[in-house]
Amino acid sequence: MIDYTSSRSAGIFFILFVSVLTLKAQDEVHRTENWITDGGLSRVEHSNGYTMLSGFFSSVGPYTGGGALTGPSTGKIIDPVMPKVHGEISLTVADGSGGWFIAGYFDAVDTVKIQNLAHIKSDKTVDRTWKPNPNNPPSVMNVSGTTLYLGGYFLEMAGTTRSYLASFDINTGTLKPWNPIPNNGVTSIAVAGANIYVGGYFTTIGGISRNRLAAVDATSGSLSSWAPVIDGDVFCMTADASSIFIGGTFSVINASTRIGAARLNLTTGAALPWVGNLSAGGYAYNLVVSGNTLYMSGLFTSVNGVARYRIASLTISTPTVTAWNPNMPASSFINHMTLGGTTLYLCGTFDTFLGASRNSLAAVDATTGNLLPWNPEPNASVNSISANATGIYIGGNFNGMNWLPRTNFALLDDATDQAWPFNFDLNGGVVNTIAVHNNILYIGGQFTAIDKTPRSNLAAFNLTTGALLPWNPSVFGLGTTDPDVSVFSMMIKDNLLYLGGKFYAVNNANTIRPGLAAVDLTTGVVTGWNPAVGDGKTTDQYVNSVDISGNTLYAAGRFNLLSGSQTRENIAAINVTNASILPWNPTSKGTVDKIRVTSSTAYVVGEFRSGVGGAMRLNRIAALELTSNNATPWNPDFRNGSVADITLGGPDIYTAGSFDSVGIQFKPGLASFSLATGNLNSWTPDTHDNSDGGYYIGPITSSGSKLYVAGDFNYIGMEARGNYGEYNICPAQPDINASADGLTLSTTSTGALQWFANGSAVDNATGQTFDVNPFEYGVYAVEVTANGCTVRSQDEVYLFTSPEMAVDKAIKVYPNPVKSDVFVELPATEGIVEFTVMDITGRTVKSIQGNGTKHNLHLVDLDAGPYLLIIQTKKQKHVTKIIKTR
Repeated sequence: MIDYTSSRSAGIFFILFVSVLTLKAQDEVHRTENWITDGGLSRVEHSNGYTMLSGFFSSVGPYTGGGALTGPSTGKIIDPVMPKVHGEISLTVADGSGGWFIAGYFDAVDTVKIQNLAHIKSDKTVDRTWKPNPNNPPSVMNVSGTTLYLGGYFLEMAGTTRSYLASFDINTGTLKPWNPIPNNGVTSIAVAGANIYVGGYFTTIGGISRNRLAAVDATSGSLSSWAPVIDGDVFCMTADASSIFIGGTFSVINASTRIGAARLNLTTGAALPWVGNLSAGGYAYNLVVSGNTLYMSGLFTSVNGVARYRIASLTISTPTVTAWNPNMPASSFINHMTLGGTTLYLCGTFDTFLGASRNSLAAVDATTGNLLPWNPEPNASVNSISANATGIYIGGNFNGMNWLPRTNFALLDDATDQAWPFNFDLNGGVVNTIAVHNNILYIGGQFTAIDKTPRSNLAAFNLTTGALLPWNPSVFGLGTTDPDVSVFSMMIKDNLLYLGGKFYAVNNANTIRPGLAAVDLTTGVVTGWNPAVGDGKTTDQYVNSVDISGNTLYAAGRFNLLSGSQTRENIAAINVTNASILPWNPTSKGTVDKIRVTSSTAYVVGEFRSGVGGAMRLNRIAALELTSNNATPWNPDFRNGSVADITLGGPDIYTAGSFDSVGIQFKPGLASFSLATGNLNSWTPDTHDNSDGGYYIGPITSSGSKLYVAGDFNYIGMEARGNYGEYNICPAQPDINASADGLTLSTTSTGALQWFANGSAVDNATGQTFDVNPFEYGVYAVEVTANGCTVRSQDEVYLFTSPEMAVDKAIKVYPNPVKSDVFVELPATEGIVEFTVMDITGRTVKSIQGNGTKHNLHLVDLDAGPYLLIIQTKKQKHVTKIIKTR
């Protein structure tokens, strides 16, 4: 037996490592902060904190989902962490307490599964307890006091039958018994006094005849006698103290001509003298009252004989069409209007309003009718808008707002997740590659001018000011006007910019540098470094990709000759100092598109199905030994497609392409492998398939903390993020090492660390070392948090044992092994003695107390196996291992 004392002098541990879970090297869930594009991407590249997006798009901006909260004056998004609605919002209404009710065609809000109807609370979180899940979204919502009234084409609400009309208690979220039962859809609701006025397509309510208009008691739902006779459908209504304005497809009410709009008495239902007759066949779709003015929108070309297209305003006291005239084109339509203070907010289908550019949204001063600067710029159609003291909530079919114009090129800043604030015109050109160094952005590609300033395929910008710098190396083809020339790849080393591409000369037509060149970052002067790709007469041979490791530049592309006489098939290694062609020659029997290099291996992607590095690689990817000309055995089984791009990130290599699995494991066009072992990681990203049901991811790039992914997809996770997304790159799984005496644990991992003992976080244990309690059995682990994700080490289980040491003769434990009872004899009486028996997992299986020097412990009920017996006396703790037999 070993006597552990506070001096720790006698402690010896037997250490058992137990792996309790398979850890992911990557977070499966995409980042939600990054901006996205409105079109496809052909190139993605990261450099020193900035990510280039290049492709076929016209704007970039934040992902909002189908709803966004903007400020009342500027239209800027004021709360980017608002719940994301994954789908289309068709209707919004303020809840009266700083939140909103939303309806539409969606099946989730943030991570909450909820269908067609949801409540966003005043704290900007989705109400997880209120899930009415109607079979169809409401067409109209109206909040009155603590009641939400709903109308539409639903037949079920909160699991209960409700046909076309329903109401909820806002405070409790409960469905009210109120149930008028119209026989068809309800499209408008107004609250006035004790009645709820409804309009729509119904012909009966509660089995009683009511043609498109009715009033029901707000409490009981019983039908009132109010029953105007109308010859068309009702789309909208709004009430004041004594009357109700309605709009629809009618032309006669109670034998009075009222075309598309009317004002009715709330008590009798009679058509009042106020007239707002629209053009023949016209109808009002929205009505908003502001003081003595009624704003009306719909489908019409005149109001009371005065030409007005789609929108107009009339005085209420005298039905006179005001001078206010947005004069909207015939193709436009206003979907919704709402009043916020003295501002009228509008949304619909239009690109101009009152002569100014406005994309689907506009705001006017409700008193003067003047256009206001509010201009949110959604990236798709808008259906509904509502206002409260917090801001203006907008719902529609968009997934972004406040987007910036960027024609085929954008630069995203890692620090802000937003676009670089400067924009330039490539005059139809493209950017293929970037490099960021000392606050300068270098771009390479295929272009002839930047904002009409001549630049031949290479340019530089001040990152802070956005100014185009005078640095102008100029990259040419066989002639200075060769349209086929392009810079494909760039790397920086020692104040030199190394270029790979399809070009012939740099600086001037006489400085021949075919396919590869090195340019001074300060002067723009090309150096004498000249590996000379190809025959020196054409640009048929070229470089697609370069990478630098140490003093070696690795080049990949389409070539078979370097430096005039050195044969290299599409892959080569070149000294960055003297341009000598190094012996490494793995030979690719096809064009190589990409090369990325570690200290020991070059990973390549290309058309080398016939062989690369002496091996067949049918999936367009291979790993090549840098110490030989051979491919490594690494050859993942990409199924139903192949690899299009690769990138290195943290401890892994990431592969992207058209595959849908690796071996039998589902991988939707994106997978990662451990650089150390070559094994497939468990990571399965949440990218979706494309419109054809297949997967295509690529291009991709990475930094030390993020993976940047482009491809042919419309969704990532539940979010309608098309074309582009990002993932956090998690740190490698932490290691745990024990000191020689077993009493101190350590890890080489860096970042935010937290140690755990027996499943619980240990207070203030956040360093790289951790002292073990030598008197206690323990299961220990450490977590590291970085880049937005947390990775946990394998568990280390510590047992106490010393079969090779002499037992303290003063304490006797026998027999050992034991079949039924074990006897313990102590040298002297020490008061109460506590005996604890633990199994190998650290679970206490028996606790016994005793007095005196001799003790008989009954263990017959224990399963066979090893156990720890801990003897705690008043003065000391004693630990020994016992073996239980059957």
